[in-house]
Amino acid sequence: MLVGGALSTGRGYAPVALSGADDAKKAGRGFLWVAGAKGLFVLTAFGVTVALPRIFGDEATFGRFAVVFGAASLLNNVLIAATLQTVSKLVSEDEPHAERTLRQGLKLQLGVGLLLGGSLAAAAPLIAEHLYHDPARTPLLQIAGAVVLCYAVYATLVGALNGQKRFAQQAQLDMTFSFLRTGGLLGGAALGVGAVGAFGGFGLAAATVLAIAFLRVGRGAPGSELAWARWRGLMLPIVGYQIALNGLLLLDLQVLNITLENLATDAGLAADAARELADRLAAFYSAAQRFAFVPYQSVLAVTFVVFPFVSKATSMGDEEAARRYVRSAFRFSLLQLLLVASPIAGAADGVLLVAFPDTYVAGADALRVLIAGQVAFALFVIGATILTSAGRAILAVAIASFALVVVLVATSVGIRMAGVEGTGALVATAAGTSLGTFLAVAATGVTVHRIFGAFVPLASAARGGLAAIAGFATAYFIPHQSAVSALGALVAGAIAYLATLVITRELGAEDLALVKKVLGR
Repeated sequence: MLVGGALSTGRGYAPVALSGADDAKKAGRGFLWVAGAKGLFVLTAFGVTVALPRIFGDEATFGRFAVVFGAASLLNNVLIAATLQTVSKLVSEDEPHAERTLRQGLKLQLGVGLLLGGSLAAAAPLIAEHLYHDPARTPLLQIAGAVVLCYAVYATLVGALNGQKRFAQQAQLDMTFSFLRTGGLLGGAALGVGAVGAFGGFGLAAATVLAIAFLRVGRGAPGSELAWARWRGLMLPIVGYQIALNGLLLLDLQVLNITLENLATDAGLAADAARELADRLAAFYSAAQRFAFVPYQSVLAVTFVVFPFVSKATSMGDEEAARRYVRSAFRFSLLQLLLVASPIAGAADGVLLVAFPDTYVAGADALRVLIAGQVAFALFVIGATILTSAGRAILAVAIASFALVVVLVATSVGIRMAGVEGTGALVATAAGTSLGTFLAVAATGVTVHRIFGAFVPLASAARGGLAAIAGFATAYFIPHQSAVSALGALVAGAIAYLATLVITRELGAEDLALVKKVLGR
């Protein structure tokens, strides 16, 4: 999202910088709507994740769905972020002519959506045959192409709402889409035609919310248009950053699936058996991803409030205020990330049983490794947002691109070393991804510290690490072999984590007052 002129990730929110008490109140109300919409999206996505493996009935079908859905999500996430941020910025800069900007944006993104979506649909047979070695994925990719078109236009409409600070209407549309998306995916899957049905329901949901968005927002109005170079200048850097960012999140599953199938074929398995093996292990890794992403998702709404202050401080040249905000943002985010991650890692095998059938416990070791990498990823995103808010977007793009290369190389090499036997390839994939994200946050930390003179306070990092060990150990040693006992282990681990922070005096009355202040805005 675009926060105070800074790049970040999330599900399409781009608030502008604060300027005065009225804007602060508006941002506070917007935060509540954003948090609600984001929370609903996370809950419904989790519900889909829980239900689909049971509806499909076998791991390979879920793995096939997860791989193609992940590939489509990468393209959609990039398109949504770039479109929404660009439209939001241009609308917010000249609100009296918002309708003109909206009309121009719709024309641009209709063309982009037709080009990208049409190309994906046309190339679907070739991609299915030569990349995935599975012609049955052709209709999934074709439907994904139609969704790309819908998303390109939908993001333009939502971007116009965001630029006008109509956060409630924006959140309401996204909440509507969350419900439609859930109903479409599960309803389509329930028809008994496997992944094709789920994708069909997804496509129908995307088309429906687009129609609703047009009714709510309109088609804009004609008028003197902005130079197209202005649109390109804003959009292309965001595209580059989002490609690298979403690649860090989602490409490891693609590498795992494709590499495993090739290895299995080279080992002498028949094509169908090799594909079945690769899809089955991809299903286990996808299950681990669902829980590994939770810490990252938990800090997105919080950063919505924090970063406009960083942007404003840097624009005013208030170095001390910027340093204070940067230090507080990293400290708060690290402590929250570890609160969520350490108990999940400790009770990983039981946690997977909360959402998945027993066989998916095979992804537990991968989850323990991957969730550490996702904590690093979340901190990297925070740092990248700070860098771009200070006008250093090219640094964020360079670091993300470097980390993505590391992930692609490390996962590919690790999977080949682990081979197709057992679940070693899952751990190797998680390790390769985590290596990339740890290098990303390390590079970002050095860069942010050089610019602002602040990063995660060392004392807080040490006490947070100690508390994380306590949370992990508590959840690990408490019995968690069932879904119910796993929930108990998670709660106990979180309590142990918080208790350690209190005992070490990392948490105190000032932190409680800060939380109350943020919630009261």
